[in-house]
Amino acid sequence: MFDISKINYHQTDTWPKYNKLCEEEDEIIVEFIKEIYCNGVFAEIERLMNSNEFPKCSGIGHIVLIAICSVIDSLSAYANANDGVGVRYKGFIKNYFPEEYRGSEEGIYDVFRCDGVHGWNLHRSMISGERNDRNHLNNKEGILYLSLYDFFDDLQDAFNNYLNQLVKDKELINNLLNRYKEIRVVVDKIMDNHYTG
Repeated sequence: MFDISKINYHQTDTWPKYNKLCEEEDEIIVEFIKEIYCNGVFAEIERLMNSNEFPKCSGIGHIVLIAICSVIDSLSAYANANDGVGVRYKGFIKNYFPEEYRGSEEGIYDVFRCDGVHGWNLHRSMISGERNDRNHLNNKEGILYLSLYDFFDDLQDAFNNYLNQLVKDKELINNLLNRYKEIRVVVDKIMDNHYTG
């Protein structure tokens, strides 16, 4: 069993080797993934959102949006690495986000994930720094509206829904382990090259 307290969530080279993780009980694997996201990724996004500049600065809002979209990307790959990015991304939203997201998957993927991340372009959207925004997920005249606070809260709920399903579904555990193996191969190769020259 690996010691989860020795993991630095920002340094993948401190994460357990693939074979070591595979030896663990499913509950330990779920706890490991939970710790990476809760103590690493979510904590960093929250730190940004709690800064004095947010929500006054739209640039930070865009960076938070990119981070949230990236988390959905990574989680969707853990949940289902077999499908293409768009299919698994929209599927993750449909399967794990709250009910009010049904029907918004395509817009979130196209407008926020693709335009916002790849094009640094939010021309088909409005992002808000308000919590419990009544316009959240509204599509008015082709402009998709999103509250970053609500989106982040809902992402954390989706993550918990995924974890709850993960402990009950061996196929999801296997998907997670397969994706983890892909990541570890890259990390190990980088570390081998770094230390051997």
